[in-house]
Amino acid sequence: MFKFSPDFATDLIQQHRDELLGFLSHRVSCPDTAADILQDAFFRLTQFESDDQIHNPRAFLYKIVDNLAIDHLRKSQREQARHADEEELLDHADAAPGVERQLYSQQQLEHLKQAISELPPRCREVFILHKFKHNTYSEIMRELGIAENTVLKHIVKALEHCRRRMRELEADGGNQA
Repeated sequence: MFKFSPDFATDLIQQHRDELLGFLSHRVSCPDTAADILQDAFFRLTQFESDDQIHNPRAFLYKIVDNLAIDHLRKSQREQARHADEEELLDHADAAPGVERQLYSQQQLEHLKQAISELPPRCREVFILHKFKHNTYSEIMRELGIAENTVLKHIVKALEHCRRRMRELEADGGNQA
């Protein structure tokens, strides 16, 4: 089984470093990317195993570097195409939600209000202070004179209740009011 040792891979890359960086910089048009690809080539070399001996390690290294450069360029092209597609969609997308979406959102909001109204008073107060007034735990502790652990318990209890009730109300189709 043939395998490049890390020392041999390091020596090979160091011996041809300048010419490889020149080759890569020309291919990918970015010295930093070229250096990254060369680093990746080292890892590829050290991970390579074959039943056959590599008779021309320099040519093999160039093939690895060339393949990595091609992979990088293809990935960049895909990202640019995806970005262009996303921009085109955003240009044509209507930012305003449809009537159905607005009605559904209103219905969800009413369900949430109902679920919150069902909470015990102190739990509801802690939940509203944290989720809607954006108070920190320490601010709630000072304002209500309760321990941080109590604040956390109220928030967890409120979240669990609201999630459960939202599922129930959604399942009922909004027939409860």
